[in-house]
Amino acid sequence: MTIRIRPMESGDGMKVLAVFAEALKGTDATFETNVPTWSEWQKMHLPSHRFVAVEDSKTIRGWSALSRMSERREYAGVVECYTYVRVDARHSGVGTALLESLVAATEGQGLWTLQAHIFPENEPALALYRKCGFRVVGTREKIGRHRGVWRDMLLLERRSPAVG
Repeated sequence: MTIRIRPMESGDGMKVLAVFAEALKGTDATFETNVPTWSEWQKMHLPSHRFVAVEDSKTIRGWSALSRMSERREYAGVVECYTYVRVDARHSGVGTALLESLVAATEGQGLWTLQAHIFPENEPALALYRKCGFRVVGTREKIGRHRGVWRDMLLLERRSPAVG
């Protein structure tokens, strides 16, 4: 599989949402249970730093994006990151390529802390984020209910060695 990472384009919306919909079928990817509309998705994610992993110039195998952690000025350099990979592209380096592209782009824009919230049971995601320089900084115990069950989330972060 030959994969190329490129910035997300406006025409990628339905394919990006399809990758997200696939993740929702599992139990450990996100608290979300419904696929947003493309307009809702765009409002939730920052317009810059959106990447897709593309095979053969058209098949999207995964995506990575950011959202603002807080509207407060003091936290302007702190963002939450998301990376989703299609089931048929897992363990192929797609997630690593996406997350490394996201990290490199944020370094260039002066963002100093990337955060991720991951279910403790999602070992593949934890391994990916650790591989890309994230560390677990805490456990948010019973932070929310997912399909009727209280769930913990691990808070991971990557502090930029170049910014701040």
